[in-house]
Amino acid sequence: MTPFEIRLELLKMAKDMLNDEYFGKREQISNDWHMKVESAKLNGGTIPDHPGFPAIPTEQEIIVKATALNGFVSNIPLDIKTNSKKST
Repeated sequence: MTPFEIRLELLKMAKDMLNDEYFGKREQISNDWHMKVESAKLNGGTIPDHPGFPAIPTEQEIIVKATALNGFVSNIPLDIKTNSKKST
């Protein structure tokens, strides 16, 4: 893969990760609200307002996540020793 292809894959991966997180939060909020609605119906209480959903990941958030992934991928572990020095 070329560096450009790698960067594109990192952007796709970051987008997928943030979207998965977004939809997970959205589902949790929706499930919690539905439980509160059902509880209110059973107890004769007032139905609560829907709390709303989190914001969809922005382009900037995706780039920040991709940059973090790139930093992880590009990082050379400190415990690996290279023999790049020529002996004299």
